[in-house]
This record gives sequence, structure tokens and C-alpha cells, in this order.
Amino acid sequence: MEEYYGELCTQIYETNKSIAGGEELKFHLSFIKDKNTQVLEPMCGNGRMLIPLMERGINIDGFDLSEEMLSLCESKARNLNLKANLTHCRLEEFKSVKNYDLVIIPFGSFSLMPDELVKASLSNMRNVLKEGGKILLTVMTNKGPVDEISDWMETNRQIIGTDEIIEYKKVGFDQKSNMLNTKLKYHLVTDGHINKEELMDFPVRLYENEEFETVLRANGFRNFIRHDVANGYGSVNSFQVFECGK
Repeated sequence: MEEYYGELCTQIYETNKSIAGGEELKFHLSFIKDKNTQVLEPMCGNGRMLIPLMERGINIDGFDLSEEMLSLCESKARNLNLKANLTHCRLEEFKSVKNYDLVIIPFGSFSLMPDELVKASLSNMRNVLKEGGKILLTVMTNKGPVDEISDWMETNRQIIGTDEIIEYKKVGFDQKSNMLNTKLKYHLVTDGHINKEELMDFPVRLYENEEFETVLRANGFRNFIRHDVANGYGSVNSFQVFECGK
């Protein structure tokens, strides 16, 4: 059975990607003028960015297509005596009567959108952006040769309660489409026996230099600034964010 951020994947994800911090959090906070700023986070997942913003009293709404991730986000917020305003929705189908000062998709999540859904997804975000508002999109860029993995390779192993979750990975790269195609397999192991398996396709669109700005321009955005955030995910792990308006 194929899943998208199913139960086992979500639990593994949470072990090392629970809460955003450091330069990544500092960067996004720099665009929030005050606590009256209305923020939207599509593809908010487990709340790694949404929750630290909520803790600072920021008005933020979030949505995601993974019910498992949203459930985890809601639980984490509740444990901090916070109530998360979350919706189960796909970005390419998102509609809202509410308008926002800032729309953010951190951590490269927008690169999960296949080319055929990019136009509708960008349009939906543009439609809820206030005049003078900003969109911040972190995308994955092509940084050169990819180490492909043709056979299942174990990449993570976590003890959770009385069980163990083992993650395996395959990686391929389609140079023509610039798609990094990762397949993930999760085994829930109890007393040496596999009780559950999850399979997940994780296709990531890698953008060339200047390519994503061209995509944004073609979809009605303007006032582009490209930010290279040094050490954004920790030492030597930088990322690229596109700032734009409508």
C-alpha cells in the first residue's frame, strides 16, 4: 500500500524534523512586522515552522494533505496549550475567503509539486495574498550530480515505544525532467517481526538557477528577491528562498 506521509513516515520525520529553529526560523520571523500580521502556511506538515510561530503569538493558519501530519501538529500544539487552526487540503485545490499578509512554504516543500500542478498552486496562493503582501517559497535547486541508489538501502532506524521503525530508500534522477525520485519504505518491527509496511514516493523537482523566478513571473508574481540563507538548516546546510509579491 502506497502512502503519503503515513503513520510510520510521520513518526520517523518527527524524530529529527520536529521544530524549526536557528537561522531558518530567524529568517521567516524577519518578515513578520507584528502580531497583527496574518500568516498562511500551506503544506505545514507536522508544524515544524507553524508551532514556533504560534508560540510567539503570531496569527497563522496552516493546511496539508496528510491527515497524519496534521494530527501530529494539532497534538504538539495542544501540549503547549495552543490551538492550531488547521485544514486538510491540497494546495492545488485550496480556496479561502480570508486574505493574508504573508504566505510561507519553508523547507523546500513546494518542490514536491509536480509541474502540472504548479500553476494552480501558485494561483491559489496569489488569490489569498493581500495587496503589498509577500510570499516566501523555499525550493530545491539542482546542485550537481546526484548519488543514485538502485537497491533498497537502510537509512534510518528508530526505537519508538516497544517497536522499531526501519526506513529504507531508493533514489533515482531523471535528468530530462530534473526530478529527483526517491522511494521510501518503512517497516514497523515488533519482536523481530514486521507488523506493518508503508511505501512512499517522494518526487522532488529540482530547479535550475533562474528557472523558478521565470515560473513565478509567468504566473503573475513580481518584485522578486532571491535569498540564500547560509547555515539555514545548521552548519554548512544552506537553502534558497524566493520572496515575491503580486
